[in-house]
Amino acid sequence: MKQCSTGTALMGNAFAVIALCALLSALFTSAPALAQEPQKMQGISAAQQERMAVMKSRGPEASLTIFPLEVVGTPYERVSEIVALLFERQGLKNIELAKTAFQPGALTSMEPLAGALGDFVKKNPIATEYALYAQYPGSPQSGINGIRAVIVDKTGAVVWTDSLGPDDQPVKNVMDRDPMGFSLLLAERVVPRLGLNEETAKAAKPGKFARLMEERSGLPPESERAAIPPRLKELRAQRKSMTLTVFPARVGDAADPASATEIVKMITDGGLCKATAASQALVLKTPRGDPNEMKLLWDLAREFREHVRSNPPATEYTVYADYGLDPQARQVGYVHSVVCDRKGEWVIVDLQNSMQPDFQSINPRSSTDCSALLVKRLTSYLKLSASELVRKKIESDGIDAAVAAFHEAQHNPNEYNVSEEEINQLGYEYLQAQRYKEAIAVFKLNIEAFPESFNVYDSMGEAYAVAGEKELAIQHYRKSLQLNPNSQSGIMALKKLGVEQ
Repeated sequence: MKQCSTGTALMGNAFAVIALCALLSALFTSAPALAQEPQKMQGISAAQQERMAVMKSRGPEASLTIFPLEVVGTPYERVSEIVALLFERQGLKNIELAKTAFQPGALTSMEPLAGALGDFVKKNPIATEYALYAQYPGSPQSGINGIRAVIVDKTGAVVWTDSLGPDDQPVKNVMDRDPMGFSLLLAERVVPRLGLNEETAKAAKPGKFARLMEERSGLPPESERAAIPPRLKELRAQRKSMTLTVFPARVGDAADPASATEIVKMITDGGLCKATAASQALVLKTPRGDPNEMKLLWDLAREFREHVRSNPPATEYTVYADYGLDPQARQVGYVHSVVCDRKGEWVIVDLQNSMQPDFQSINPRSSTDCSALLVKRLTSYLKLSASELVRKKIESDGIDAAVAAFHEAQHNPNEYNVSEEEINQLGYEYLQAQRYKEAIAVFKLNIEAFPESFNVYDSMGEAYAVAGEKELAIQHYRKSLQLNPNSQSGIMALKKLGVEQ
């Protein structure tokens, strides 16, 4: 499964993808279409089945109004925007957000709920052919535990309904139990009913919701982004002699004094560079209220840049981190980090959440875990890249030489960083270029280096499937599911290969 990179190594137009990635990482997999959940049509009238068939036949040309989605009893327009973007990414061209909320009150049974939506549309006409309303039920204490969704046509006639509760397998399979995770599930349920598929997803072009998300991302101008890689290259070249000031991480609204000491020790023990803890704590004031995680990151980066420009450190570089940690629940939403040079210029701006392999490998639950993740990310930036070494060797000397060079890099951890994510991305570059031998060789290296990661087997399964090696594809997808039984990409891939779990 191709995963999203959120570091500063990608510049220019790729940052538009990264901005969406922080919010919608699961969209940007190697297969452009969402996994399509099979659905039965029992107990549906012939008239409704006909309306469903007509809607499906419209495909990308259908027009849809989305009413504000209700999350645990509260309508959220931002969640509706996420769902709209998911549909847009799958090829739906004409999407509008309703300006008037549909509020059904205590209605939870599907038939009364669908009837109430139909009546509402009759009284409040829509400009599109269809309208969607959805709920993510649950409680503030236990979180979201299902979905309910209704689509009606512009006359108010019911076209499609869906209801899943906590005991239904698709709900159990949702890995991220937040509005994003359940929005992906909703999209998986709705997409096939709209006649959208892998081909429509491939043909999809960024629309108004992609532009909206980019505008909200807080990205700096391209000129500022383009200046980061040369600075990182310079930092990497002087890594052994460079000096770094480490500020205590922000946890909640306070600095965590112990974190700076921990980070310095981890950096020193790893032989990264010469690091010292800041003499005074710093608590940046960037708010955490915006649901767009990329904006949170860049707002933090701007504030830290201004601080460094006003208070130049004695060292050549300085780092600040923000841990999205709930100590009581032992849950971590993200780890954001920013490295500036003495002049206050950005060198590294990095976002980590549950969609990234490094985050998944550490699975942080405490401030110490977050610090370990931060140092792991710094290591990936400061040391030489084993994946780049493999790429160069494949192009210059062939696969066998690349494999030998990779093994040498593994035995030289002080100089080379072996990153699961980077190797995975390299494999997909070759896969998308239809260089299947090279892709399979690279994915084999990732399996060798990270045998406990479900994703390395998932990626290899995809490579074998594309290369026409069905049995090997099945074998690797099964191994991926042994390690992560809830992997939707693996489950759907096996179904596509004719294998039922």
